Amino acid sequence: MGRSIAVSLLKKYLSGDCSVSEIKEVDQWFDSMDEVPEDLAGLSDDQRKFVEDKIFERILFNIEAKSQQKIISVPKKSIRISTVFWAAASLVVVLGAVLTWRYNSQLHLQNQTAKLHQSIHIKPGGNRAVLTLGDGSSVVLTEAKIGALADQQNVSVVKTAEGELSYKMHTGSASSKISFNKIATPLGGKYSVVLPDGSKAWLNAKSSLRFPTAFTGAERVVQMTGEVYFEVAKNPKQPFKVQSGGTEIRVLGTHFNVMAYDDEAGQKTTLIEGSIHLSSGKFSQLLKPGQQALVNPFGINVNNNCDLEAVMAWRNDLFIFKDMEIKEIARQLVRWYDIQVVFRGTPSKISYTGTISKDVELSELLNMLQFTGLKYELNGRVLTIID
Repeated sequence: MGRSIAVSLLKKYLSGDCSVSEIKEVDQWFDSMDEVPEDLAGLSDDQRKFVEDKIFERILFNIEAKSQQKIISVPKKSIRISTVFWAAASLVVVLGAVLTWRYNSQLHLQNQTAKLHQSIHIKPGGNRAVLTLGDGSSVVLTEAKIGALADQQNVSVVKTAEGELSYKMHTGSASSKISFNKIATPLGGKYSVVLPDGSKAWLNAKSSLRFPTAFTGAERVVQMTGEVYFEVAKNPKQPFKVQSGGTEIRVLGTHFNVMAYDDEAGQKTTLIEGSIHLSSGKFSQLLKPGQQALVNPFGINVNNNCDLEAVMAWRNDLFIFKDMEIKEIARQLVRWYDIQVVFRGTPSKISYTGTISKDVELSELLNMLQFTGLKYELNGRVLTIID
């Protein structure tokens, strides 16, 4: 058994962050090992496999060296022993070829990591949005100071200390004139807003929400694009309606998520609590908590076993990939990191599984995917997925 080494240093080595002296220390540790150590609990399964393979390679390399020494020392007159050793040598040659292939594969993996760390640091998205007021003027919410941003028909528009947008009606006042506002997030953006009725909406990247400065009349109606999570204030006398494309969602007071990106296979509405009446053309559906409706030109399909944790991942600032193909993952990366993704060859059907914070830089997320088999190149803000 070789000398011990800190798991933290191993993790640093695997992520490509070691100094030259630290790399030398880890390489010497690999050379000293004659069996896989048991104290690797701090590593992920993929990292542990990499370490085990590396140690296995060094052990076989040492076996090969010893076998070659024995072959040289075999007397020529001892034909039987010589045959045995040459058979062993043949085995070593085969193992050597296998190790060369595996070493080259690992070298390619390390080169990919090196290229990645030489690229620019692509930061994660954050609170970024633009508010368009009723008069057509715009406010960049990211740059706006905390406090009142505008007054519209006796309604104050405020940016709170938490970085949230809030609409507050002036006490004892009402206005017959209603204007419409629109909040929109760019790629790499998210934002939340408290609507005039007290309902809350969270916008994911590349999304928008259009709403009145005050809800009057028989219904509360908003229009959206992209992905928005709603917590609707209860008001049985004034139903809340969400319109997206040709789909309308009618609620009285409930929590639900709507994903309606143009590049997805259809609109997904997921109910967290309460009830929803969803309609699209001649189709309609009543949803119960935990159900998800997929709306497409052919109708409404209901999933009774929806993975709510995965649906709510973006709201909880997480990426959760569960048996997800790279094309779907790529769409999420484009929205959150504001990058371009291209595929070299036909996109693989391999499924990926993993969970990681959305607060990390792109390089850290790609490192995670790399350990599950992803091959890629990152040049500037262009990510190339290699089949």
